[in-house]
Amino acid sequence: MNIELEKKISHLNDLINLSRVDGDESHIESSFIDSVAERLGLDKKDVQKIRSGEFDIKFSTPSQENDVIDQYHRLILLMGIDKTIYHEEVQFCFELGIKMGLNANAIAEVFRKIIRRPEHILQRDEFEKIFRKYSN
Repeated sequence: MNIELEKKISHLNDLINLSRVDGDESHIESSFIDSVAERLGLDKKDVQKIRSGEFDIKFSTPSQENDVIDQYHRLILLMGIDKTIYHEEVQFCFELGIKMGLNANAIAEVFRKIIRRPEHILQRDEFEKIFRKYSN
């Protein structure tokens, strides 16, 4: 498997795992994941294989920080898409953000902001601004 495909599959796997943290992958979460897969150019059969665990998936992130932030933004959007944020989802996303190499203070600020908002969403530019503030 080529490295770019491996990174896309890893990201989709992270999204699927996040959607299952609360024990219920809702229709809106599933649709969001399918739309991300389509934008990434992943085949529906591959998405099914990821969902069913048929792939041996190795965690992988993009090499460019901007791409990592894009992926993390998608995770945060997915977490809030059903308008309910569970502690387990926050924990999952926080740990994944650290694993992705993101700044813990930036991650914490993102959570403080989205939890206070009724829609639980941060626009991409505001999201980027938080991470830029904490970058070295």
